[in-house]
Amino acid sequence: MTDPSLILSLTVPQLLRRRAEDGRTGIALSARALGGWRDRLTYGQLVQRMEAVAAGFAALGLGAGDRIGVLLGNEAGRECLLTALGALRIGAAVVPFNTRASDEEFGHALALAAPAAVVCAAAGASRVARLAPAVRLLVVGEGGPEGAGAWPEPLGSGFGAPPPENPDPDRLGCLLFTSGTTARSKAVMHSHATMLGAGLACGAALGLRAEDLYQGGWPFFTSSPLNLGAMSCWIAGAGLVLEEPLDNRGRLDLIASERTTFYHGVPSVVHFMMEEFARAPSDVSSLRRVGYGGAAMPPDVIRRLAAHWPDVEQVQIYGMTESGPSGTRLEPERMEEKIGSIGSAMPHCTVSIVDEAGGPLGPGETGEILLRGPGVAKGYFRNPEATAEAFVLGGIRTGDVGHLDADGFLYFTDRRKDVINRGGLKVASVAVEEVLYRHPSVREAAVIAVPHRALGEDVAACVVPREPGGVDTEALAAFCAERLADYARPRRWLVLDELPKNPMGKVLKTELRARFAASAGT
Repeated sequence: MTDPSLILSLTVPQLLRRRAEDGRTGIALSARALGGWRDRLTYGQLVQRMEAVAAGFAALGLGAGDRIGVLLGNEAGRECLLTALGALRIGAAVVPFNTRASDEEFGHALALAAPAAVVCAAAGASRVARLAPAVRLLVVGEGGPEGAGAWPEPLGSGFGAPPPENPDPDRLGCLLFTSGTTARSKAVMHSHATMLGAGLACGAALGLRAEDLYQGGWPFFTSSPLNLGAMSCWIAGAGLVLEEPLDNRGRLDLIASERTTFYHGVPSVVHFMMEEFARAPSDVSSLRRVGYGGAAMPPDVIRRLAAHWPDVEQVQIYGMTESGPSGTRLEPERMEEKIGSIGSAMPHCTVSIVDEAGGPLGPGETGEILLRGPGVAKGYFRNPEATAEAFVLGGIRTGDVGHLDADGFLYFTDRRKDVINRGGLKVASVAVEEVLYRHPSVREAAVIAVPHRALGEDVAACVVPREPGGVDTEALAAFCAERLADYARPRRWLVLDELPKNPMGKVLKTELRARFAASAGT
């Protein structure tokens, strides 16, 4: 099944049924259950589990048009993905919530998505009940507040048959939250068609094969487990190995035990894992490729990876939640020649550089990166203004700045959107600034990215006190810890008498970065 038009005419459940009908006996999904065991499912078994969860949801009164939230981490990767498939099977949309969000961030996400139910563990159920008492709870495992229901475990008692399917590839399939340049997260709308479109483009860009076992440790609340990992693997007929939270030795051990052939992670994870391997080599003989994306990979790390694992090919991709995350790829055979580039357009995609008015720019000209392709989302949920601004010209304006060379290879040069990329997790500077401005001792605040040796970027805050000497950065850190996700909290601080600004009053963050570097001695 290689015809793109056929793939894009299907729903996700239809794709899985076709794969099961192919008679494939290899693994379709390997994921840890909340109970601590790892479930390894063939395509036929995965379809059976999907149907059972769908029947359970239907028995609970959930159906087409509903939104089903998931507040679970990768320690329950099995339940995350089976919930997603059960929701898609009944015509509902899955909404992965950020398990690391602060109460304020999570409360906003709950209010925006308005889920018909949230699947969670007992601890998460108590949190949802506190923040949104009216939301229906479906608890995996034991416990949970009074009145909570049970998640429909597919290995439990029968739920009857799922409802008849009304296959519509344009039906909403998932809502994925993304940090942008606003203090409030936006929910990106992906249909079945754009989910499969992302998998079609990303799988081809990665070079996935039917015999591959693709391992990734992406948090379930990002676009990577569903649209990148699962859809790419299942279109190719390959198997997805979803990591639970592991340290670097654990990742290497999982590669050895699962006989992983393709490892994919953010650059910091790949870097740390390689360093662990250098300290204590392990069996990675099954690996044929390593992929990375979500942040820039330093050229020296690319070369060190090639030296440590000379028989393992490397591939880099670039995209964003709104694009699927399809976009560009840098293939192994061009890695050294085009080092520093983030690649050329993925199959089925185009990349162009545009000016402020959306006009095309030529090779070597710097402007905003515009991505087009079958994985581009339908827009932002309940946010037509932001949709109209970003989803234009048949694609998505990324907010990133770069240029194309004469061969069509993309070079990232700057960030129009002021988003910090901390180890692949995106932090909106304005969201952190908005929290800092709430503290009574802060007169002005500006949040910037500063270099981090392992994570690529870290969060730094520059603050101006209301009164001289009136800022306690430890107190500010504690204040932020109550209101921001752990990865979004400033780790480094600079107290200034005033923020540098241009004649129009705009804060000069380039100057702040220079001042911070001088102050921090980096």
